[in-house]
Amino acid sequence: MNSYSQAEWEAAVLQPSMVVAPYLMGTGVVTGDGSGRLLSPPHSHPDAMLAWCYRGTVWVSLQDAIWRLAPGQGVWIPAHTPHTTGHERDSVGCYTYIPDGGLLSPLEDITRVLVPRAVQEMLLHLGTTDMDTGLRVRVQAVLIEMLQQPAPEAAAGWGEVPLPADERVRALVQSVLGDPGDARTAKELFAAHGLHERTVLRIFLRDVGMTFGQWRTGVRLTQGARLIVDGIPVGTVARLCGYATASAFSAAFKERFGMTPRQHVARVSADSAHHLYWR
Repeated sequence: MNSYSQAEWEAAVLQPSMVVAPYLMGTGVVTGDGSGRLLSPPHSHPDAMLAWCYRGTVWVSLQDAIWRLAPGQGVWIPAHTPHTTGHERDSVGCYTYIPDGGLLSPLEDITRVLVPRAVQEMLLHLGTTDMDTGLRVRVQAVLIEMLQQPAPEAAAGWGEVPLPADERVRALVQSVLGDPGDARTAKELFAAHGLHERTVLRIFLRDVGMTFGQWRTGVRLTQGARLIVDGIPVGTVARLCGYATASAFSAAFKERFGMTPRQHVARVSADSAHHLYWR
């Protein structure tokens, strides 16, 4: 998912502003073609950007992390922050750009946010409907206020995957992200990539604050959380994520997220902050 080198991230191109005065924002919509490719090399914008998912799964890649967005979930990205994105098959990702001057409060950090259904539909409506300039600006101001509300507790547990910056483990990281269920042991993976176990441990502890095994488990369970919500049986998800049995996957899932896979699906289905978005 994040296949770019540190040098490529550092060379990220600054794109022109997507917002034309007197308007306060602009929104672009992208539908995934199923290829899994990232949309473009790392780049940045002079405006703050809210990446949000309308349908399916959208991946937002930063130099040091990847975010998995389900419908209704979004991530604020400050202006001039290099990033790129990808979409799974038939997914729809939306990108709302707002100049810093149009925000109610400064945006300095990557921030998660739930995008209410009504706000989603209005953002899309603004992109396809002509209206009086004054009315459009007033509507945009209200939407910005709604989007900058703090995310509720229900939004906890988002699919963030931290990434080590060291180029020496780049191929190893890509291998795990591309196939979380790879049955090879950690030592076998290290050997396949010409890496010493101590080197990998040192890099992961320094760059992401955890061992390789802990990180790999996080990648597997983040993938598993998406798959079970998509309706794939737990036993199948367990195999796809590298677990020998459904019970082993369920135990690891509960240890990480504090609930069983079935409880997670039930919460997503019943949670008023989420259930309307699964379409």
